[in-house]
Amino acid sequence: MNKRHVCKALALAALAATGFAASAGDKGPIRLLVGFSAGGNVDLVARLLAEELRAELGRNVLVENRPGAGGRLAAQALKGAAADGSTYLFSPDSWAVFPTITMSEAQLRYSYSRDMAAVARVVSYPLGFFASTSSGVKSLADYVAKVKKNPDLALYGSSGAGSITEFLGVLMSKEMGAKLTVVPFKGASEIKTMLMGGQVQVGIMSPSDVLAEDSRNIVPLGMISPRRSALAPQIPTLAEQGVNVTQGNAFMGLWASSKTPAAERERMEKAIQAIAAKPGFKKKLSLAYMESDFAGAQELGKQVRELQAFWKPVVDSSGFKPS
Repeated sequence: MNKRHVCKALALAALAATGFAASAGDKGPIRLLVGFSAGGNVDLVARLLAEELRAELGRNVLVENRPGAGGRLAAQALKGAAADGSTYLFSPDSWAVFPTITMSEAQLRYSYSRDMAAVARVVSYPLGFFASTSSGVKSLADYVAKVKKNPDLALYGSSGAGSITEFLGVLMSKEMGAKLTVVPFKGASEIKTMLMGGQVQVGIMSPSDVLAEDSRNIVPLGMISPRRSALAPQIPTLAEQGVNVTQGNAFMGLWASSKTPAAERERMEKAIQAIAAKPGFKKKLSLAYMESDFAGAQELGKQVRELQAFWKPVVDSSGFKPS
């Protein structure tokens, strides 16, 4: 059984534990809102976390999928939920960064700075640059040499319009001296299918989406991170190969309504800190090419602000307009 299949099995086990178990303790269940469909990487980690939180807090924890609009529908649901410590948003960092740059608060229907409160970072993972074997590309150097002469190679798949995978392509264009053009898909699984079939030649996504036995016809060209991932040390970084783009480390974390009592947020933060240190939790994450990477509310809030400041000029220079 490969890593991908193990992850699916773990997700199903977590689903059974979090979705159908009776509530524990006197209080009602805690809800983790997830702005993506069931079965994907975000949902998988949310269910693993929910299973651990149930044991840690003595309460049932339910994962509630609210897919759509790049996670914004789940964020809107968080704003509208009772601020009593029973509802949280579990999401990749992208929802807190890019919509705040590309959209007004009226469009978002919430204010990140006023309505949301960071609770904890849970996991981190690098993004990578991958090619279809049909492209004939053997390495990053080979790609850089060929892309300037082959327009098809300049089309890269991203996991959604306005996502980090789109704007990483903007940085890579500058470093490579070639104009890369984004082709947005509905998620990484769709990019993977297109790469395997040769309908798209290159794409940016998490290694967990492609480093599996069923990921045929896909060649890793490099990790978009400051250093090699301990979970995939065989893949060099882009920077090692002369393309100095290192901002592709992503993470998933937990947010609450800013109206949630501080004591409730701190209780959740401490629970996640304890869970993140558990060897069993770390092992399950490693099967999905992710690392347990706890950070508290203060550090998470600071990290998001730094990412917003870094990406704003990149997004502005791209000319991106949300649909």
